[in-house]
Amino acid sequence: MGLTPASLTVHVAGTSFRYTPIESRERLGRGTDSSRDSLARASQALDARECVMLRTCNRLEIYFVAPDDPSSRQRARELFQRLAGDDDEAAENIYHFAGREAIRHLLEVSSGLDSMVLGEYEILGQIRAALAEAQEFGQAGFVLTPLFQRAVKTGKRARSETAISSGIFSVGQCAVRLTQQALGGIEGKRVLVFGAGRMARTATKHLTASRAGAVAVFSRTHSRAKELAESLGGEAISAEQLPAAFRACDIVLGCASAPHHVIGVAELQEAMGARPDRPIVVVDLGVPRNVDPAVGSLPHVKLFNLDDLQKVVSENAQAREAEVERVRDIIAEELAGLQCPEAQEQTNRLIVELRARAEEVRQECLTRAGGRLSDSKEVEILDYVTDLLVRKLLHQPIIALKEAACAPDGRQADVAAMVSRIFGLNGRDQSAKAVD
Repeated sequence: MGLTPASLTVHVAGTSFRYTPIESRERLGRGTDSSRDSLARASQALDARECVMLRTCNRLEIYFVAPDDPSSRQRARELFQRLAGDDDEAAENIYHFAGREAIRHLLEVSSGLDSMVLGEYEILGQIRAALAEAQEFGQAGFVLTPLFQRAVKTGKRARSETAISSGIFSVGQCAVRLTQQALGGIEGKRVLVFGAGRMARTATKHLTASRAGAVAVFSRTHSRAKELAESLGGEAISAEQLPAAFRACDIVLGCASAPHHVIGVAELQEAMGARPDRPIVVVDLGVPRNVDPAVGSLPHVKLFNLDDLQKVVSENAQAREAEVERVRDIIAEELAGLQCPEAQEQTNRLIVELRARAEEVRQECLTRAGGRLSDSKEVEILDYVTDLLVRKLLHQPIIALKEAACAPDGRQADVAAMVSRIFGLNGRDQSAKAVD
């Protein structure tokens, strides 16, 4: 990409429940691209060296490594405008941070400070999954990989060293509380679940812990539905069995990953016709939404979505607010100990050039000595010995470069300059790939 090392930094662009309602978030979350294609398209649009996409029910964020200049910010805004389609509100409510502010934001997200449910645990698994996905598709390298690993570490510290996660701390638990309030209790109530992923597992686990009744699970992948149902002592059902399941259930959970509504007005109308005086609670945890919003207008049907969870969240967050400052202290400690990505990039490239220069000299020596050796065995031995010698000689300079990268006293530039002068480096290999 022809970038100078010092020009690169970490960016994050995104939106969350704080800035856009669910109608706008689901437009950003809707799409038919695979994870690989979504990452590749985002990386290309952002002209990014590395790229990680964090998608949850309450946020869509893209972390990327690119130049710290207005063009990167503009590319990020244009990308989200395309993702949002004709939704001007979603396109306008995009935040962007760069450098230390982007890193700080990730640490706050991992610690649960930027979650709808203060201190919730689920975001840690989602951050791990986002990194693993980017690594699998070759989009996360030596800048974002350690950064996301540090974010997970910070999140664990926040929850183990403070009480930020005391009480209710997951979307699933809040959904259960909302259902309890709507029905006056859920003991023995029959449950119908759409989806068999992480959210479905979490929500149904809390429902059964609250003594809900029989659970029926429907998923487009029947094997996953069966696995979840068996873990709950419930039943995996087919599409043909859905009408009877609607008539029998008291609670419907929409947790499916689908680009369209999977529960419509017709299904609920038919079910309520067979049980006119028995209410049903529908909790839609999907983004895009699983349930047609018109369902909420049906008599005796109470429909809740993710934004409705805010009331439950606010009722249970006050006890943990006092822990926020303690979590921020942990974030400050971790941030201080985190190497600057810009310096990491510069140091890594210098190491690449140092090794390339050493190998160039070694090959010159091997060529000169080759004519004096009697057979191939001697050449092989000489090649091995010189390679070993070069590696040992470079070991300490490389260690010094890595230790100095973004050191608090600012000595990174001095160490880099000294190594460059000693070994005659001049930044020739600007396109070299990072190496361990």
